Amino acid sequence: MLRKSLPTDLKERDMARPKQAPPRGLIGAAAGGGVSHARFEVDPPLGAHLEHFWSVQWRLEPGVRLVRQTLPHPCFHVVVEAGRAEVSGVPKARFTRVLEGAGWAFGAKFRPGAFRSLLAGPASAFTGRVVPLAEVLGERKARRYASAITRARDDAQRVALASDLFAQWLPPAPADAPLLRSLVGAAMHDRSLTTVEALRARGGLHLRELQRWFRDAVGVSPKWVIQRYRLHEALLALEQGQATVAQLAADLGYADQAHFARDFRRVVGVAPSAYAASRGG
Repeated sequence: MLRKSLPTDLKERDMARPKQAPPRGLIGAAAGGGVSHARFEVDPPLGAHLEHFWSVQWRLEPGVRLVRQTLPHPCFHVVVEAGRAEVSGVPKARFTRVLEGAGWAFGAKFRPGAFRSLLAGPASAFTGRVVPLAEVLGERKARRYASAITRARDDAQRVALASDLFAQWLPPAPADAPLLRSLVGAAMHDRSLTTVEALRARGGLHLRELQRWFRDAVGVSPKWVIQRYRLHEALLALEQGQATVAQLAADLGYADQAHFARDFRRVVGVAPSAYAASRGG
């Protein structure tokens, strides 16, 4: 348990601080056209477990349908929507959602590996799956969480309530959490890190040890994590017209342009040249 409860004089608006860093992994279109998306910072000690809270709200004209797609991060999410609380493991494919009518969803994005302490088995057992929160926390806690978030009047109150409940339920982070966090952070931010061997050397681990650890704690392999973050970089570069497809392939460690184009098309759904053209690049 991280703490018993929030201080009674804590103002909810202080809990809902917008996250300034731009989102990564968006395919094609950001929020807009009747859709709003917000992310909120998480304070320590809860920040050792959670990366941020997020909220999506939409109100569309009758007959309007919007498709939103993302390349997910290697993270678990706890999501409340339509009165249900669910746990989403790491999606191996791109995430696609069709929005219509009006609604909202509120989520807690866990840091890679941080959800493992709540599971009875390896994180890989949840990869590509969405299950009721009750399967992880039990019926009573899941019902309490879903009810609190659903009845909250706005995002500020949702952030405060979610922070309070997770602070009560989450155990302390394991001793190896900082190393795992640093390795995933390196895969995310260091463009020159393109191989599992480089990641293994940075952590001072044996290759099989690293692979077992990632599958158990994160839910996917270190190779998957590296490739996914390099494709995040590719999306951003193509959006902004920063490089040609050939330059990207070389910068991201691919042996040739064809291998990069194949991976990009398999994950994003279109060839990189077509994606760049569709975005004006």
